[in-house]
Amino acid sequence: MNLHELLCCPFCYSELTAGQSLLVCYTCRRNFPVKNNVPVFVDYETLPSHLRGQIRYFEDEEITASDEHYLEPWQRSYLERFLENMPSMEGKLVVDCGTGSAYMAIELAKRGAYVIPTDLSPRSVFRLERIANRLGLSDRILSVCATAESLPIRSGCASGFISNAVLEHIPDELYAIAEISRVTQADGALMLSVPLSYRYLNPLLLPLNYIHDKRIGHLRRYDLESIERKFTDWAVSRTYYTGHTRKVVQTIVNIIHPVYDNERIEAYDALRSADKRWASNIICFLRKGGGVDKRIHVA
Repeated sequence: MNLHELLCCPFCYSELTAGQSLLVCYTCRRNFPVKNNVPVFVDYETLPSHLRGQIRYFEDEEITASDEHYLEPWQRSYLERFLENMPSMEGKLVVDCGTGSAYMAIELAKRGAYVIPTDLSPRSVFRLERIANRLGLSDRILSVCATAESLPIRSGCASGFISNAVLEHIPDELYAIAEISRVTQADGALMLSVPLSYRYLNPLLLPLNYIHDKRIGHLRRYDLESIERKFTDWAVSRTYYTGHTRKVVQTIVNIIHPVYDNERIEAYDALRSADKRWASNIICFLRKGGGVDKRIHVA
């Protein structure tokens, strides 16, 4: 699979032509630079201030991140849930929107999938490009700088889509949801992870979560009902609830002074995955059914 052939103009969805260190859309007369082998489809000068702040926050968080790839226990839990619900991605295309540290993109490429990871942060995608080169995965990973609301990916080409900790950061979330539907094929699958509505949280942890939301840039929280309402042409196939009170408290203690085993923290939290009470996050796996273009509803 030639991943570059799956790229398109994020504004008019037309074919792109490769130039010298740039991609050209002759339909709408736009040029997109290619930096460090990464196509950049984000105009950082016109980006909303909230999203510029998100880039600064997460790049400051990752300032000490090395080019080594390893899985934290919580990342392994996310990967295992993906593989449990989408086991047949080998040889197929997966879009990892808001890839961040790109642990999902790397692990899926190692297992035979083709992956287009996107992120607003140049630092994140440049780091991923270096890791993919070192691991010999460059033919399976195409890193791209892009917004979730305007993906430079051809319509209906993805078998799987990942949106982990993305929607809650986006001012115009319906445009991002429309792009998920546009890019994913008719029978495609979606892994969605978002913070859970306040009404399910432990009341004692509400102030802490509120402060965290403001600091990290969360604009909203979700529950199963709101997800089903917004993803009208998708059907939820499975739901997990994570980040229960015990995990949150033990994780905070470990930040101050490592006491608890992280593997055991994840194992206990997994035992509670069917219980929404006092959880922090909801993970849904959805299957596309229909083909409604939501762009007509949000334009």
